[in-house]
Amino acid sequence: MRPEQLSVESLQAFVAVVDTGAFSAAAERLYLTQPAISKRIQSLEATLERPLFERQGRRVRPTEVAERLLPEAREILARLRAIEQQIADLDTVVHGRIRLATSHHIALHRLPGPLAAMRARYPDLELSLAFMDSETGVEAILRGDADLALATLPDDLPGDIEAETVWTDELVPMIARGRNSETPLDTLERLKQWPAILPPVDSTTRRHIEQSLSAQGLRPRAAQESPYLEVIRMMIGAGLGIGFLPRSMATDDLIVLDWPGSAITRSLGWVRHAQRYRSRTVDAVIEALQSR
Repeated sequence: MRPEQLSVESLQAFVAVVDTGAFSAAAERLYLTQPAISKRIQSLEATLERPLFERQGRRVRPTEVAERLLPEAREILARLRAIEQQIADLDTVVHGRIRLATSHHIALHRLPGPLAAMRARYPDLELSLAFMDSETGVEAILRGDADLALATLPDDLPGDIEAETVWTDELVPMIARGRNSETPLDTLERLKQWPAILPPVDSTTRRHIEQSLSAQGLRPRAAQESPYLEVIRMMIGAGLGIGFLPRSMATDDLIVLDWPGSAITRSLGWVRHAQRYRSRTVDAVIEALQSR
């Protein structure tokens, strides 16, 4: 191996191919041509004297060498970005690029106000938004693929993660207004008899709902699942079952039911890697979020 031939560009191409699973998709991510991506991968393979990908039609699969290289490549790129940001922070003006991972729900219902405030106060600040579920957002922070994530905060955070609550949601049971006259009227009885529409089983929101239902002796069957609360609201409104949503999402076509147990809540907030450089731009975004 000849380490002097390693380049940032080849490592960026390598990580992009691993993440997307295809040279063409990696080219789109990095705004390059596919031949340019192929050339960078070939250069990296020549330097390492090892193949990095097994071709499977239009898709590629990382080799064992690639699997071992991947965490080191991510760390190198993260450190380089931190160096660039530290130099940018020498200026008095807040500027630079922040990679922000956010759930669709937060982006739709919580982020517009802070985004407008940030744009007005920091016109030279560039936000690159990536939409993903909360669990994936935390993973992106750990991998170094995002500088900050806005997510539903899990009960147990990894040791390298720093997080703070910005918003709190109260989750309440809802049904379609057209089904409110149907019996039984008792919420618990409805949950026993009607299909439930719930978030995915591996999500923090689902765990909070199931813990509260379990305290009432209930294990409802999930007729439908969706990671998107807006989709769940649509399915409830169509009369497909009963579901739990933030109280703020109640609309004219939905009825909020009484809940006899303790309030079901979840915390939404920002997440970052505690061991990485906390730039002035990250602090500016956090300040805008917390002064909402």
